[in-house]
Amino acid sequence: MTVIDLKTGKETSLPAHARLSCALGNLDGVHMGHRELLTRAAKKEYNSNAGAVWTFRVHPQICMGNPAVKILTSLEQKLEYFKEAGIEYAILEDFSKVSGLTPEEFAGLLMELGVVHAVCGFNFSFGKKASGNADMLKEYFEKNGRAVSIIPPRKIDGEVVSSSLIRAKIEQGDVCEAEKLLGRPFSILLPVTEGHKLGRTVGIPTINQVFPENYAIPRFGVYACRCYIDGKTYCGIANVGIRPTIEEAKKITNCETHILDYSGDLYGKKIRVEFCKFIRDEQKFSSLGELVCEINKNIAQIREYFGGAGL
Repeated sequence: MTVIDLKTGKETSLPAHARLSCALGNLDGVHMGHRELLTRAAKKEYNSNAGAVWTFRVHPQICMGNPAVKILTSLEQKLEYFKEAGIEYAILEDFSKVSGLTPEEFAGLLMELGVVHAVCGFNFSFGKKASGNADMLKEYFEKNGRAVSIIPPRKIDGEVVSSSLIRAKIEQGDVCEAEKLLGRPFSILLPVTEGHKLGRTVGIPTINQVFPENYAIPRFGVYACRCYIDGKTYCGIANVGIRPTIEEAKKITNCETHILDYSGDLYGKKIRVEFCKFIRDEQKFSSLGELVCEINKNIAQIREYFGGAGL
């Protein structure tokens, strides 16, 4: 188990006097439903004196070797969103350390950490083979003079907000609907890596970011995006895919982004790219010249989009 002080971003120990109001769950995406848990935990009710989150360091399904699950947020992004919600401590646990616990043992673990108020979703499960549920946790806690708040499902446009629904929207390229469910645009925060540097030879330099394994990948295509660099916001054009016009053999999924009105070396830096609007599918062009012509047309569309939508 690792505890992160979200004010400093550094590892720490929970204060001896801590009485935690703690949100529980995997919280992938930190979407609108999750944010209700965080907001409630941050209120520090039931005689608590610190807001916390108990979550997994790595998605449980990934730990169990399920390749079908693709994460929406890196751990670094999660911690940033927890902090923004007013949470003070993030308690990061390894799935293997708790997957074999009985529901009673799991509840006891939380109480040993100083949790006096647990906040969980209506569908929260825990313990060996997910044998515990939110009502059971509430019963265990109340027997020990502590409290559990069970948060009902959050609905938007008649649909229950869930990580799986958001994942499906992103994979369909429907980043606008995903934004509604997340409460912010879907984004990646990844290091800039070496690419072919072909863009700079045709006047359209790009940064190259490679999607890690187990990441949710937007539908292959071109997107209007926002990029955040050294505290400044830029609009850009991002292509997600495998660059079919340039190379046939490699099937690594990249995000190549041309940042409008920016010049500088970003190799090695982590850059946040937000996907704002799907423009078109990725396609193979008959020549590099035809590709450049289409990209310039897309840049004009994106300038017009952000002229109306703003940064």
